[in-house]
Amino acid sequence: MRARAETPAPPLSRCPWVGRASPPAPYCNEVSSAEPQADIGAVPSYGAASMRAGRCVLVVLVVVPACLWRSYGEIMAVHVDVLLALADKTVANAEAGRRPTSNDVVELTYPLQRGQQFAHQFEGYRERDSYRHFVALLGRYEAFVQAIDAARVDPRRWEALQASLKSDVAILHDDAAQVRAALARGA
Repeated sequence: MRARAETPAPPLSRCPWVGRASPPAPYCNEVSSAEPQADIGAVPSYGAASMRAGRCVLVVLVVVPACLWRSYGEIMAVHVDVLLALADKTVANAEAGRRPTSNDVVELTYPLQRGQQFAHQFEGYRERDSYRHFVALLGRYEAFVQAIDAARVDPRRWEALQASLKSDVAILHDDAAQVRAALARGA
């Protein structure tokens, strides 16, 4: 290993730390070398900001699951409301003589998918009555959407389905009432 030649410190006029409290060690005593210099004994310091960020992450990890647990019933009630609103809209459109388009089917399908994601997220609640009734509602709503999708392109099938739409939606409302009653009981 060859010894390094000591380079004199730069003149004080080039050092911006002159007159300030303790400049960083290598700053004003630059070594003119093409090799990168590493301080082997240096220990990385973590400032107050990173410690605060760590505490924030910890709080989020504790609070978010608690919020989800607390809002299970509220979220489920919103899913039920949206499913019923779209089913009612479909019946109103059918009564007005409007046959659904592919965009209407997509509009009906999206809340179904979100409801299924919710059910998957809260699978740990599958023993609850509200969860079982909600999954049954999702199944019946899915059959409702599939029937509409299959009949929308054929005018005769659509006319036949129109006759049963009101009763199908009434059954969805009954299923929703069971979900709401179970939520009210805390089950």
